Amino acid sequence: MDSAESVHVQIEALKLAFADAQACVADIDYMPVHPKRLLDKEYLRQRATLIDPKRAMPAATGIPRGGTVYLAAADAAGMMVSMIQSNYLGFGSGVVVPGTGISLHNRGSDFTVVPRHPNRVGPRKRPYHTIIPGFVTRDGAPVMSFGVMGGMMQPQGHVQVLVRIADYGQNPQAACDGPRFRWVNGMRVSFENGFPDSTLDELRQRGHDLVAVADYSQFGSCQAIWRLDDGYLAASDPRRDGQAAAC
Repeated sequence: MDSAESVHVQIEALKLAFADAQACVADIDYMPVHPKRLLDKEYLRQRATLIDPKRAMPAATGIPRGGTVYLAAADAAGMMVSMIQSNYLGFGSGVVVPGTGISLHNRGSDFTVVPRHPNRVGPRKRPYHTIIPGFVTRDGAPVMSFGVMGGMMQPQGHVQVLVRIADYGQNPQAACDGPRFRWVNGMRVSFENGFPDSTLDELRQRGHDLVAVADYSQFGSCQAIWRLDDGYLAASDPRRDGQAAAC
């Protein structure tokens, strides 16, 4: 499960995904390609051929940042909700809607000033952002509402949690509890305690620049609700002060 082969492929796939996202993802009205093209199976197969199973590849991006709140909810009728909210950096924009106490975000800071970039700052545009409320379906029916908070850790955490559930058969709580890595930039990868020494040694041999991080706050926090035939299974990540509750 936490083998060097598995972790290596996940890291390299995330690098390719971030490269596509930073080059193309913006307000959908300004994207150079439609999102469906980025998710096309044939395109993904072509991108996958770029992964060297024995060697890490360089990649460049900004230093990921994070800070978000997530809520999953489900009722007796089968309705499931995946909701995420973030003021973003600091306390957001510092602007509060009068009479409400609602603080507005400052996601506009994720625009770029690079000429002709699809995410270039401009009027009537929505910026690139990292808000990702996760939802899993099977044959059109809801299976799991989930989310992993933490800025650029969100897609990385989603991948790791889903791999543990879908590929290795872990239940959602075990998948939330499992150790995580975080690709930072270039060849740098942070990792938590819990990975076998043999896995870390092999990853270093493949060219990954590994850094042990004791502070679990860098690795996001997963909350999830999994639908069962006769109810639900709720999971809450020990890295944060979240909680699974029923009423």
